[in-house]
Amino acid sequence: MPSISRPNRISVLISNYNNGRWLRSCVDSVLSQTRMADEIIVYDDGSSDGSLEILRSYGSKIRLIEGRHTNGRSSVASQGNAVFEAFKISTGDQIHLLDGDDLYEPKRLELFEEAWTPDVVMIQAPMRIIDEEGATIRENYESSKQRKNYRRDTYLLNDVHFYYPCSGLAFSREYIAKILPFDFTSDPDVSTDARLSVIAPLFGRVLALEETLSCWRQRPYSISRTTNRRDPLAGTLRRHYYFNNMARLHGFRTIILSLNFRFWLQKARRFFPAWISAPFARMPEGRPHSG
Repeated sequence: MPSISRPNRISVLISNYNNGRWLRSCVDSVLSQTRMADEIIVYDDGSSDGSLEILRSYGSKIRLIEGRHTNGRSSVASQGNAVFEAFKISTGDQIHLLDGDDLYEPKRLELFEEAWTPDVVMIQAPMRIIDEEGATIRENYESSKQRKNYRRDTYLLNDVHFYYPCSGLAFSREYIAKILPFDFTSDPDVSTDARLSVIAPLFGRVLALEETLSCWRQRPYSISRTTNRRDPLAGTLRRHYYFNNMARLHGFRTIILSLNFRFWLQKARRFFPAWISAPFARMPEGRPHSG
């Protein structure tokens, strides 16, 4: 008799620290999916704002890890630790990430699962950017991130800036197990989403869906607002050096910073006089979509 393959198990890993104001809408968005998750694991990093009371109220609907906040540890390292601790007790074949102040659209898990094939290590989808009250600011669909062959374009463009933030990403268990735990002794400011996404094409196929399937809440003091967005050039350098360090570690070819068009464009905007950089002011950071 032909073997009957079991359906993929889906794990959603939520990382939370003092997101109590938005936490219930975050968890409820996972519980109201058209394709239910097999498990929802929430790592709380020692919140002091009532988050734990909210999370405990869900009972057996979620698996709660009550972590301990470490003073002096960066927010980047804290988030990386949250993902690792949640992953350790997860059982899913597909690992979906979600920040405690973001949320999923109702068909997120269903459409990701439909797109998954055995050779895929990562799937991403655009996100709707919302404010603190949940009102839409804009859609963040970017054609430069919708690529047919991420590994080819990584080496063709010597660039790795092709990926959406944390709550727009999901990974295969086999892949993520090769990368965790993170080593923050080098490249300490590289975010969790970048650590997982930029090197994913080296290990298998990466897909980008067209439909907006998550909401990304932008707040004044969130991690994304206080790192790369404040200094795009520094973000490019961090991602570049991290990619090359990981490529060497796993036996893959590195990329060349001097051949990265984004790097030179960002450098021109910062260091050259206005009369030189002005023609580039409205140019997108990165070359046209190569297909």
